[in-house]
Amino acid sequence: LSRLLKLSIEYADIQLGKAVHASVLKFEQDVRLFNSLITSYFELGKLNYAERVFDSILAPDVVSYTAMISGLAKSNCENEALGFFFEMRDSGIEPNAYSFVALLTVCMRLIDLRLGFQVHALSIKTGHINSTYVANAVMGLYTKCSCLDYVVKLFDEMSERDVASWNTVISCVVKDGMHERAFELFHRAAIHAYALKIGYGTNLSVKNALIEFYAKCGCVEDVETLFNRMHVRDVYTWTEMIDAYMGFGNVDSALEIFSKMPDRNCVTYNALLAGFCQNGEGFRALRWFCRMVEEGMEISDFTLTSVLHACGLVKDSRSSEQIHAFVLKIKSSTNNHIKAALLDMCTRLAIASILGVCADLGFRKLGEQFYCRALKCSLLHDIGVGNAVISMYSKCGDMEEANKVFDKMPAHDIVSWNSLLAGYNVNRQGGKALEVWKKMQRGKIQPDTVTCVLIISAYRHTNSNLIEHCKDFFRSMKPVYNIEPNSDHYACLVGVLGNWGLLEEAEELIENIPFEETASVWRALLDSCGIHKNAIIGTRAAKKILSMEPQDPSTYILKSNLYSASGRWNCSEFVREEMKERRFRKFPGRSWVIDQEEVHSFFARDKSHPESKDIYSVLDILFMECLRAGYKPDTSFVLHDVEEHQKVNFLLCHSAKLAVSFGLITTRVGKPVRVVKNIHMCGDCHTFLKYVTVVTKREIHVRDASGFHCFADGECSCRDNW
Repeated sequence: LSRLLKLSIEYADIQLGKAVHASVLKFEQDVRLFNSLITSYFELGKLNYAERVFDSILAPDVVSYTAMISGLAKSNCENEALGFFFEMRDSGIEPNAYSFVALLTVCMRLIDLRLGFQVHALSIKTGHINSTYVANAVMGLYTKCSCLDYVVKLFDEMSERDVASWNTVISCVVKDGMHERAFELFHRAAIHAYALKIGYGTNLSVKNALIEFYAKCGCVEDVETLFNRMHVRDVYTWTEMIDAYMGFGNVDSALEIFSKMPDRNCVTYNALLAGFCQNGEGFRALRWFCRMVEEGMEISDFTLTSVLHACGLVKDSRSSEQIHAFVLKIKSSTNNHIKAALLDMCTRLAIASILGVCADLGFRKLGEQFYCRALKCSLLHDIGVGNAVISMYSKCGDMEEANKVFDKMPAHDIVSWNSLLAGYNVNRQGGKALEVWKKMQRGKIQPDTVTCVLIISAYRHTNSNLIEHCKDFFRSMKPVYNIEPNSDHYACLVGVLGNWGLLEEAEELIENIPFEETASVWRALLDSCGIHKNAIIGTRAAKKILSMEPQDPSTYILKSNLYSASGRWNCSEFVREEMKERRFRKFPGRSWVIDQEEVHSFFARDKSHPESKDIYSVLDILFMECLRAGYKPDTSFVLHDVEEHQKVNFLLCHSAKLAVSFGLITTRVGKPVRVVKNIHMCGDCHTFLKYVTVVTKREIHVRDASGFHCFADGECSCRDNW
């Protein structure tokens, strides 16, 4: 009967299981058979039947309870499993080693470290911790809860260890980035040495398995040494080497191995395609797929799954449509794996781009809907999608959620880290950005040029002046990270120096750049001069920009504004007329608010909104109340030849003020008003919004081209000294 129950599980035959159950009931109750029935019903997915069998046992033993705890834990019924454990204890039945393993499975699924500590303590008290199975399960729990020290400590205390023990501790230290410790443990395991000792060193299958093993342990030198010493190789040997090199990111080495292969089959090609996708080389995967078709190679479901993944990576709708048509033509679209890959491809084409739009708009609610879609489709394993979600939350001002998404991602690339750094920068949390950089250093993660730009920029947003640390990092780029500083890095450093008021030093830095400087570094200095109101250095910077980019539309605007600021209105008007003749257009400032899942957009002096009358009424009231509170309009930001009272009217109708007025009408009391602006907010709007928070007792969050400005109680989170 026990054998028949095993067959019912093996062939997923519930009717056979029921027939055995009926036969068992004819005999005098045998607890062992009833326990086997419980296990078989859980394996067949029939939880209710398993519980009925348990309830019918006159005197359940420890195996009965353990079967219930284990089965319920694996069926996502963790709380019910705990209930059976406590019932077992109350009935006076002592747990055995397998009971502890089942209970620790519950702890792992619940990620309940506190309960795990209690179970660990009980296993020590009862002596079951000396069982290798129990100790392995405890280590598994601590690994799940990222308690590395506890894993290593318990491992060192174990009197006996099996392969699972070694695998657990090695994978744990690898996960924590302690690669040297992992190799130390690996050498202690001495698996390869043992294989040689017992005479399997020349066995081809063992050597192929060792190649795979070394590849997974992350040691490319050992893989190459083993491969080079092999006098006999088969197609699997070569394929394992392709897999290994692809896993290490050595795509060119994998291709070299492929080119040297004496014989190839579809498995080899599949390894190549999967490796390209693994390394983000979608276009190469598509090209090799075409070659595979041309050479008449067998096209398997695995092949199509990889090529559909490649389409998702390249996000090219035309290629995706062609591959989709190919799948339909060879009638493979009914396969569940292919269906899943098709859905994955299409969702990747929609979703990362849409999340980017949501991020730029600050449309959090819509972004979260697509994030949920990504989770539902298991797309968070796609690093590009995960990075887009991080960026979406960051640009919506929620770094806590951005961090959670980062932590949930199964893997990260340098863009993931850069997204996190950029998020902290846009939220003006430079200290947090530098903490991320320290974490990258501990993990031996090599920065790229963008990373360096973001790290330098972070020093603009620290609570204290860390300019010397910033300079030290800048000087370390070439010798430590082999990254030559370019114009972007210099522009960022100029911005940091300027932000902390070191305008003369910033100008001196530009003049000593070892290559011909670009206009971007002078623009960074000009922006800083605007914040600190240094007209002398600002004028020199402006002249440099005018001489370097005379045909750039933004240069015409700069020239016109300089003429206006100095009262040379005719010259300013002449420049604007020249712009019209050349068909240059100024990029218009725009501010918007998300309300009722709609984007409400405003330009300066905009009266196109349906609620325009109410918006201007609120703005007039705010203006009068702010004047009483001490606000003084700064008309220096109006670069038009008009009377003073007209300049005040121009200031009053800036897009940011209109958007905030609308936000005060539509946003619930107690919630901050959230506004996004596509260019830098002017100094007068910045001052005005401080006073608005005083007279309305409301928080206002504005994200402009420089990052977030969070206004509350007459103060702003940024240090911009307009």
